[in-house]
Amino acid sequence: MSLNSKLDFKWNTQPVVLKQTQASLQQLRLQVSLNEEHVYLNISLSGEQELDLGERSHHYCLLTLARQRLSDARRGIDVSGQGWLNRKELAHMLGLDPSHLNIQIHRLRQQIAEALPSGMQLDEVVERRRGELRFGALPFCIVRGSSIEGEYLLPCNPV
Repeated sequence: MSLNSKLDFKWNTQPVVLKQTQASLQQLRLQVSLNEEHVYLNISLSGEQELDLGERSHHYCLLTLARQRLSDARRGIDVSGQGWLNRKELAHMLGLDPSHLNIQIHRLRQQIAEALPSGMQLDEVVERRRGELRFGALPFCIVRGSSIEGEYLLPCNPV
């Protein structure tokens, strides 16, 4: 008696199709208290998914960059020139040493990367060029207290 006769079965191999749902960014929402002491960050993804990143000190840095981008957009500055702040000036505005500013940016990027679903990235939340930083080309909303301070939508690319 062979081993195959005792274990008489057939393999049925068919491809399994897994439904992959890729979340996409809808908006970053910065909620700031009236006294500017507390800044909370929420990320809205497609499918009504919300990521609450809570209150962190590095969110104030992101808020400052978002306000600059919004201010430049309102003044009609070209998209490529919007939001850029000198790194040393930004550190001074935040009351930070320039090296500590780099730590704040790193912590922000790390927190966002850990919160996002696997496979999703937001590498350019903060963009850099020589000596300057800005809030990346992402849609965002700033809410101060219970009022919307401003909202930045991505410009349409005409075909």
